[in-house]
Amino acid sequence: PSATFFMYRALIEQGQHRVVMDEVGAQAPVALQAVKMLASYLSGVSKEAVVAQLKEWLTDATAQDNWQLILVAATVFLHERDHKEALKISHQSTQIDVMALVVQIYLQMDRPDLARKLVKSMQEQYDDDTLTKLSHAWTSLCESGGETAQDALYEFQELGEKYHMSLMLLNAMASCNMHMGRFDEAERLLQEALSQSPNDTTSLINLVVCLNQLQKPAEVIGRYTSQLKISAPAHPWVAKYGELETSFDRCANQLSKE
Repeated sequence: PSATFFMYRALIEQGQHRVVMDEVGAQAPVALQAVKMLASYLSGVSKEAVVAQLKEWLTDATAQDNWQLILVAATVFLHERDHKEALKISHQSTQIDVMALVVQIYLQMDRPDLARKLVKSMQEQYDDDTLTKLSHAWTSLCESGGETAQDALYEFQELGEKYHMSLMLLNAMASCNMHMGRFDEAERLLQEALSQSPNDTTSLINLVVCLNQLQKPAEVIGRYTSQLKISAPAHPWVAKYGELETSFDRCANQLSKE
């Protein structure tokens, strides 16, 4: 089941939610049912029902022994911004995938100090694991100071050279460069990411931020912003951007009348 679980997670990362939802049958183990729930959640189908089903599974006495269920449930709770519930079920796990997710939870909570402690524990148990290296790099990036961002950049570059310059690694390297004020290099990396996947939401968001810092023409930035609104209208960043845009227009109209 673990190999199948990882295969379905990979399909989800490729955006092939429907394949996972169609292939996992009602008689499949809970671990695979959980990953089917993740596919359903990320595709926007019955989000509330998915959360309710995961919570029901977690009440089972054997749930704490099922790291795949814990990983999926904590991932969904993280998407729900329910950090308390996500940590409640995952913070004691010593399984590497779950530990890496807990690092992400801590970072989303703006607690790089807690993430750093967990990364040290991961290094003691799984020093050469790719997830340990990624967790270390993300934590370094989120800590203050250009020196730690440079350390993170080296780590992301090393992983890219060893495996493949994926969208995630290109965006991570661009984030490091932006953190250090190297916006031209960040733009180059983000354009490379978009050459791999023209509608990748993370790449588009980072590029809009980067181009604003470079003070590129409004029509250039607007082109990517419009693309974002079309390809990912429900994304939290897009929703917040729309709110700020509406608020700015309202203030501008008020001032013009005075």
